[in-house]
Amino acid sequence: MEKEGLEHFKGLLEALASEMAQALAADAGKTDIVSLDESIGRLSRAGALQSQKIAQALQGNLSVRQQMVGAALRRIEDGTYGVCLACKQPIAVKRLEAMPETPLCVNCSR
Repeated sequence: MEKEGLEHFKGLLEALASEMAQALAADAGKTDIVSLDESIGRLSRAGALQSQKIAQALQGNLSVRQQMVGAALRRIEDGTYGVCLACKQPIAVKRLEAMPETPLCVNCSR
């Protein structure tokens, strides 16, 4: 991949990493333990537990994606960005535009 292309994707990935860090920080309190001692009623407690589970799942997904972004930035630095980790063929630019952190081409991701 050409230097201009790498700089473009590096900018996308850095912006994405910053956005995810902010989202993780903003949602930090949503995964706190729901206190059973608090008298909020059964339905309210059930709703709070459900919201907590959703927040935990979202944070887990964000954390995984954040790790993928970090790995993609390291691949830019070592010169392997844009090359499928499985088949070693170039990843389509359209795929990288949609998911700049992807380590696999379309065929290998199936």
